[in-house]
Amino acid sequence: MGKVLKTAGIVILAALVLVLAFTALGHFTGRPNFFTRTFQSVAAPLEKLFDDGAERVQAFQAYMRDYDALKAENEALKARIAEMEAEVRQSQGANAENDRLRTLLELKRSHTDYVLLDASIISWGSSNWSSTFDLDKGSFSGVQTGDCVITENGFVVGVVTETGLYSCSVRTLIDPQAAMGATVHSTGLSAVAEGDFSLMTEGKLKLTYVFENNALELGDTVLTSGAGGVYPAGLVIGKITDTAAEDGGYGQYGVVTPAAELSGLGQVFLILDYGEAGREEG
Repeated sequence: MGKVLKTAGIVILAALVLVLAFTALGHFTGRPNFFTRTFQSVAAPLEKLFDDGAERVQAFQAYMRDYDALKAENEALKARIAEMEAEVRQSQGANAENDRLRTLLELKRSHTDYVLLDASIISWGSSNWSSTFDLDKGSFSGVQTGDCVITENGFVVGVVTETGLYSCSVRTLIDPQAAMGATVHSTGLSAVAEGDFSLMTEGKLKLTYVFENNALELGDTVLTSGAGGVYPAGLVIGKITDTAAEDGGYGQYGVVTPAAELSGLGQVFLILDYGEAGREEG
């Protein structure tokens, strides 16, 4: 059996050699024969398949090159957009800072008697029963208890209640323990602006000791009167946004919305001293 298989293998190999020989002969002589035509008919589909595969590989490689180029371009565009956004933010910050400095300059020009010290808020009080924050300036910079705190616009923020060497604590104007002499700008009516717990939760304060009914008008501006010597006269406290009758019907009180946006504060100014022009208005 082994000899038969060996003989058959030799015969098949010889046949293949002859087929290849005749095929090669037909190819080189340019005269196709049976073997050449058979080989071409079998090889043609395979050749087309290989050609199509090569084209697809080339197309895929071109796609990947284009994809990589687009990806690199997209990353470059993202980086440039991020740079432009940073430039816009920086420009907006610079413009805001310039506006703030111009406003502060106007305040200094109109109140040459003010000795001002800039300070930054470093933390807000955590109690739900009060409204306080800490500043990064203290007694080393000349800060004392009772110094008034304002914005660059001259809006009342609060008063210093405690000082350390390099920091101080401030009670805001809406704190329930806060109180200051006030006057209604349009009428000259004297009153007291004080904190109220229920109004503090709304970010507002109360204008009290108004004994004349209907003496308050919505939209009236409330200023400091200078009474008590803590706040100089003429600082803006806020505007009257509501009125109500006092308990018992004796007079009315006003609800004042502060001019200073306390929730957005980051930097404030302490009035370390002011002249006689800022004392109680007569």
